[in-house]
Amino acid sequence: MLRFTTVVCLLFGLLGVVASQLASSRSLLLDGLYSLIQSLFILGSGQVVTLLFKRDNDKFPFGFAAFEPFFLVMRSITLLVMVLAIGSSAFLSLFTGGYEISVNITLPISALSLVVCAAVYTILKREANRVKSPVLRAESKAWLLDTLLSLASLSAMLIAYIASRFSLTLLMRYIDPVLTLGFLVCMIPLLGKDLVQYSKELLGAAPASSTQAALERIAYKFVRKYDFLKAEVFASKQGRSLNILMYIYLKEERSVLQLDSIRLEILKALYSYSNWCEADIIFTLDDRWVDYTALPSLQQA
Repeated sequence: MLRFTTVVCLLFGLLGVVASQLASSRSLLLDGLYSLIQSLFILGSGQVVTLLFKRDNDKFPFGFAAFEPFFLVMRSITLLVMVLAIGSSAFLSLFTGGYEISVNITLPISALSLVVCAAVYTILKREANRVKSPVLRAESKAWLLDTLLSLASLSAMLIAYIASRFSLTLLMRYIDPVLTLGFLVCMIPLLGKDLVQYSKELLGAAPASSTQAALERIAYKFVRKYDFLKAEVFASKQGRSLNILMYIYLKEERSVLQLDSIRLEILKALYSYSNWCEADIIFTLDDRWVDYTALPSLQQA
């Protein structure tokens, strides 16, 4: 899927950049550069996905899960910088009389882009849901954005074409910069939201409340089954990976062999919930040592 989207993205990026120069269209340049940059990052995302299946090593003893959100943060920042640069140029052109574009070039390219982007988005979304891949999900969101950009571009080009038929030169000169700024307004919130989300994952933030609740339900199922005192579950999410730390407080002393058997049951339940999880399960009867796991906060207090 990544190779397929890379080829399509790269071709459309090159087509958009070349056509934007011929048509003098910044909106087409924005669409083309967006596709071109996206294709380069898709190549990188293939390497990131490969890393996720590698075993831990001496340099990365806790695995490569953080590479996924780090990669997506870098992509969001790059796209934001590109969008702001082209958007500022379009904004300044509004105060200098706008500029004319060649509708005969931009109209068919916008129509073709809309059809292809919508098709690729549909395929990627279906595959992302099937394999539960954050990278494919991020790519599908990017193609949805590209589809919306192409739809807006096609609509504006149709207006420009009608304006050219009625010799409305003034209207034609402002359609493309206004369209580019419209793209800016739509893209910045989406890219900003992605940047915040992936930054939180990179920094080890807690998963969604629904995920946290599901993990707690799994823990308390075993608390009730084996008559434990209580359980505490701490989790963080990095890309598709869940890092889970579970404390289980005992009412009475149990044998190590029995606790190991229970630990195995809990791990199987966690892995049935998510194949991408790393879990540490700690049983304790005397919980005084737990306070020392939060030693920095105790010192501050």
